[in-house]
Amino acid sequence: MSSLFGSICLTDIPREQMKKVMCKDGKERIFVNIFIGEKKTPSTFDGKTYTHSVSCAPKKEERKEGVNYFIGDLQTYNPQPNTPSAAEIEAAPCVSDLDDLPF
Repeated sequence: MSSLFGSICLTDIPREQMKKVMCKDGKERIFVNIFIGEKKTPSTFDGKTYTHSVSCAPKKEERKEGVNYFIGDLQTYNPQPNTPSAAEIEAAPCVSDLDDLPF
């Protein structure tokens, strides 16, 4: 399973979608139901490709005509390996003196 990362615009969240909930620890917190969906066509902005979108997910009876519930974009996280490729190893210079090694 791949991981996703990105950002959401808090000012774009409709206030009526923010629900105050009294939690078991006695603290009142604000929650927003969200939906994350894969885009049919990824979008590119500033050289980054966004593959998923984030939107508020109001209940069907809470939805309002003409309200945009979109709040952000997400990218697929592709960690870069720390080990060199086989081609990089093959192209690397040989170590002629093992005494120069840092360990």
